[in-house]
Amino acid sequence: MPYAPDLSGCALEDRYELLAVIGEGAFGRVYRARDRRLERIVAVKLIKPWWAEDPAWARSFEREAQLLARVSDPGIVQIFDVGQAEEGLYYVSELVPGESLAARLARGPFAPWAAAEVAEQLCRALGRAHAAQIVHRDVKPANILLGPDGQVKVGDFGVARLAEGSSDGAGATVVGTPRYMAPEQARGHATTPATDVYSAGIVLYEMIAGQPPFTERAPVELALRHLRDRPPALAVGTPAVLAEVVCRALAKSPGRRFADGGEMARALAAARAGAPQPAAVSRRTAPPGAVRPSHRRRSGPDAVAASQTRRAPQRGPRRTHNPAGRRRRIAALTAVFVLLAAMLTAGLVLSGGQRVRVPSLIGLRRAGIEHRARALPVRVSYTTRWSARPRGTAIAQAPRVGRGIDQGASLRVVLSAGPPPVRVPQLAGLLVSDAQAALARVGLRSLIRAIAAPGEPAGAVTSQSPAPGVWAARSHAVLVDVVKTLHWQAVATVHSSGAPTTASFRIRGPHWRVVYTMSYQGTCTFIIFCSGPSATVDGPTGARSFDLSDGGRQTESFAPGSGRFTLSVHPGSDSARWTAWIQDWY
Repeated sequence: MPYAPDLSGCALEDRYELLAVIGEGAFGRVYRARDRRLERIVAVKLIKPWWAEDPAWARSFEREAQLLARVSDPGIVQIFDVGQAEEGLYYVSELVPGESLAARLARGPFAPWAAAEVAEQLCRALGRAHAAQIVHRDVKPANILLGPDGQVKVGDFGVARLAEGSSDGAGATVVGTPRYMAPEQARGHATTPATDVYSAGIVLYEMIAGQPPFTERAPVELALRHLRDRPPALAVGTPAVLAEVVCRALAKSPGRRFADGGEMARALAAARAGAPQPAAVSRRTAPPGAVRPSHRRRSGPDAVAASQTRRAPQRGPRRTHNPAGRRRRIAALTAVFVLLAAMLTAGLVLSGGQRVRVPSLIGLRRAGIEHRARALPVRVSYTTRWSARPRGTAIAQAPRVGRGIDQGASLRVVLSAGPPPVRVPQLAGLLVSDAQAALARVGLRSLIRAIAAPGEPAGAVTSQSPAPGVWAARSHAVLVDVVKTLHWQAVATVHSSGAPTTASFRIRGPHWRVVYTMSYQGTCTFIIFCSGPSATVDGPTGARSFDLSDGGRQTESFAPGSGRFTLSVHPGSDSARWTAWIQDWY
């Protein structure tokens, strides 16, 4: 992996003095900096040099930074400047005090309605960007900033792209963070404002639950979970109207989500409008979700009065009549209650608390597992994991085999999801043998289809399906179009019949020929001049005539080819027998 040096202490173009590193991402490193010209503290993101080496990428970056600078919204980190110094490509933005949402979540989840307030501000800012046809494509807690006044700001549009007119489409490079990536991003499809809505839904889910819905470490597993699995239900006690917003934002199909950030913000505002709000708590005195103090420390003369010890309430007169006898009665009643509780517990254990041993479920499919579970009886919950074992078979279970559990308890079973999928490699331009080797290395099969491609070398791969970069199951067959070796292909055959003969045919190759055999019969053999058969060819390139000469395997060649042609043969005045074969170089 290339290494970008820490440039703290340098000044970009003798104006932006880099003070210290405050963050780093895949595309660049963020510095706390000082603008010497305007005497203010700013944030400078310096793009890592290997990204800026591509001039087209650099021009795209500058164009997108200019577009983002036009989006003025208090919820979006404002861009001040963009440029290219000797140290590299950079942009300058406002420095937001406070902390990132990722740092705040490290201390624990939010209360549901506090999470809704943060998400509403986030979605409102995204909605303003979406109105300008800009999609963020990397919405995650690390890119969401919480100001000390409770203001939420969205930053790092480093992978943003225009929603329309973008140069990337279905075959584009997959960008984003796997834990917050929408299904269409995982497939490498084009992104829309609904893509950001999905990521915002993941962020809202994490604020309420304390972690994202899918937490696998492998990017492939995360992508597949986003594509296939429903998120686990939020904890009991989550307001139903808020859970509905999360559910709609996390729909697998973009068309079933909120259309953009603005629509999701309005849904959250409507949900919060009907929620019970704590009285006398300012929404701007602390970051959303923070624990607010219930009172302030007093100072001055009132502090003495406030700190005085509270007097205890007076007790009634002490009872002194027969205390020992009263204690004996309480002890006897306590013993009776303990005995009754023990008898009740024993009755419950004998009647319905029977325990069963956990059987081995490894290797069974779901139907077999359910059959054993009903016989015990116990409840079974399922998860899946990539494995070399057959898809749908149990590969792990908890509790382990032989453990005793109560009837009606739960067993957790892990089913094999089959081997993990692989990315289809780029094959176009390779020779067929190299393409087959590349597919075999990742566990895919090849299905070769020979095609004619004049001008291309024989054996070269021209196209493939699925496309490069698409995830495919192991052993999946990839259709590979390979330029076939050219040779003469018979197209039509015509014979003498004593009358004019016509044949129509289609030529596909770069050139073609007429191969014929002709011999005279009768008296013409003994004279010097004979009026023998002649032929005419009509086609896209015009008409051309030639005589059929006496002899075997005569050839008349034509170029260029490609098109529909007609061969007409006139028998002449002499008696002759002939046969003509039309052959395509294809």
